[in-house]
Amino acid sequence: MTHTTLHEHPEQIFAALSDETRLRILMLLESKHRLCVCHLQALLDKPQSTISRHISMLMENQLLSQTHKGTSNLYALNERTPLWVREIFRLSRINWSLSNDGFRMLKQARALYQENIELLQDTPQNNGNIIQKSGDTTPSNKVFNVLFLCVANSARSILAEALLNRWGQGRFRAFSAGQKKDSSVNPNTIEALKALELPTEQAASKHWAVFLAPDAPQMDLVITVCDTLLNEACPAWPGRPITAHWGVTDPVRQMAEHPDRDPVSFFIAAGRALETRVKLLTQLPDYAIEKIRARDELSAIGLMSE
Repeated sequence: MTHTTLHEHPEQIFAALSDETRLRILMLLESKHRLCVCHLQALLDKPQSTISRHISMLMENQLLSQTHKGTSNLYALNERTPLWVREIFRLSRINWSLSNDGFRMLKQARALYQENIELLQDTPQNNGNIIQKSGDTTPSNKVFNVLFLCVANSARSILAEALLNRWGQGRFRAFSAGQKKDSSVNPNTIEALKALELPTEQAASKHWAVFLAPDAPQMDLVITVCDTLLNEACPAWPGRPITAHWGVTDPVRQMAEHPDRDPVSFFIAAGRALETRVKLLTQLPDYAIEKIRARDELSAIGLMSE
């Protein structure tokens, strides 16, 4: 299989991806720029001979490239692979990350990459074997602070906070707040947290002024989870954090509209919807989050008056 013939015979790519081990190798390398055989062997729990055999097949199909650093052979996705093929790898990796096995393995891959950063990162070499790639940066130990906002801070934002603190442990630190003062956590939110096996001790409604105080943690991301706040004027957060909107159906409204159904089920459904998004957020590499920040800063510069 060559990149040229792929356009004429796209079915060839699916033959290469039909094996579970080969597909997982490609998804792991789509997540991390470069790994060696020993790392893939540890992640996939396969004998070295099995990993090497599948890598040879992927190399023959021009889906991988090989570089050398010291005595190590390092493998990465072939940059010449057509964009539509790489998109298959990316979407497969995203979908895989939503499963428990995929999430666990991708998290292990990230930890492994950080532990072996001196070997795996791009560094210029005089012999030309390793080439510095733009946009590829060394993973940092930064912890990203994320604030989830809702009007009352009684349900969706509380659920999102607990979910990110669970799945982003060690890399993300989540908080929540609301627009209304003197709100309280909905009792059904507590029951949903228990059903989702999430802690309930930290669940508490807070006004967003708490996070405008001088001693408050500075946010890296601020995410609204209810449509009511979508077009509202939110505070000017210190540090100009990245902002986003994750619209999730209001379980309180659903509960009122369907009094004959178990109210907790609506809160659990909201939690499940948020869990998918939270897992995807935790799969973003550090440099991708920083790129979004840089984009926002550049846009802000363009809005400055002369």
